[in-house]
Amino acid sequence: MELDGAVRIAWLADGLTAIHVTAPQRSRGELDAFASVVADIALLERSVRGVRTALRDRYPGALESQVRDHGRDADAPYLLITLRPPRREPDPRQVE
Repeated sequence: MELDGAVRIAWLADGLTAIHVTAPQRSRGELDAFASVVADIALLERSVRGVRTALRDRYPGALESQVRDHGRDADAPYLLITLRPPRREPDPRQVE
């Protein structure tokens, strides 16, 4: 786990060195479960495209992914995968 709460998975593919997994506004258990799924997919899929496709199939419309230029080291690009916050019921006091 990183200082910002992300889970870091070592992964060498497509010139990247890792996958960072985040899940804002979700419980630690949800983040750990999601990171476990990402790690399992990353074992089988050896490209960014493959990982993105497999995750979109499993979590349609619920995640974002982007390649970041720098990780912990200056020359360490990584894939950032974020499980979006859960949908919430609108506050009836704010509905006009």
